[in-house]
Amino acid sequence: MQHIDPKYFRAFKAVDQAGSFSEAADVAAMTQANVSKHVKALEDMVGTDLFLRTPRGPVITEAGLQLRQYIRNYENLNADFMVEVGNVGKEVQGRVSYAMPASCLLSPHFPMLLERRLEHPLLEIDLALMPTDKVFGKILDGGIDFGFVTKKIDHPRLEYLAFCQEEYLLVSSPLIDLNSIDSQNLINHNYIDYPGFDVYFDYWRHHHFADNQHTSSLSLHYAGNINSIDGAILMVLGGLGISIFPRHCIQQYLDDGRLQAWQAGNTLPVMNDIYIAMLKADQRPYRVDLTISWFMDMVAGY
Repeated sequence: MQHIDPKYFRAFKAVDQAGSFSEAADVAAMTQANVSKHVKALEDMVGTDLFLRTPRGPVITEAGLQLRQYIRNYENLNADFMVEVGNVGKEVQGRVSYAMPASCLLSPHFPMLLERRLEHPLLEIDLALMPTDKVFGKILDGGIDFGFVTKKIDHPRLEYLAFCQEEYLLVSSPLIDLNSIDSQNLINHNYIDYPGFDVYFDYWRHHHFADNQHTSSLSLHYAGNINSIDGAILMVLGGLGISIFPRHCIQQYLDDGRLQAWQAGNTLPVMNDIYIAMLKADQRPYRVDLTISWFMDMVAGY
């Protein structure tokens, strides 16, 4: 195996992230021909294929998975060396990758992160939007440094920081008789589905109708299905159906009367803990711990 030249890493990472050579060209700000050329150069250095070329796109191989981890270790060593030689007080650089449910984009914490990042222009922030269950997989396979999740799972390689709580509300437009909903007729309504709704519904149903154990998100009739929480909110605003959202995503519409929330009588609000999940590590890269500390500072002062 030849010496691995880091100048080719950008093309590999772009294909790994995008899942296609054509889209990787945009991610890497390179031509598609150069992306292919750089990946082929890496494969020649390693001595085996890093991606299987299939009709559905490139599929990473076992060697590719090992190179992915090698690149992360290489980047971490470089960044940590800069910290060790005293650069931390001057500049933080390198890549921090994390994931979170799409609803978190509508919270105040994401804009706050972007403000903090302006202090370190060489710090790269890679954000992926995905449901909680996929976040765990990305952390465990080394695809991201950490992620925001709506629940914990027991795993010997994972650890958690309690981040905040969010409240879940069943809402509709004022045109719908929302408060007629009870445990008996819960499935007799039109719902709007979107990524993450199933998790929110199961929390909400268990909290308010614990006796109705056999009703899940799979039991419901959906009048609309869309792949973004923003689109789902628009559908509910338009009267197409009802849905459940974190309060912070819809507070403005509740305030101006365009949405109404189901009233639960004297029942306490549906609150759920949000965690930052990450791999257990004796020493994470400084830039990762710094970014996590920014989030923790934000929620402490919010």
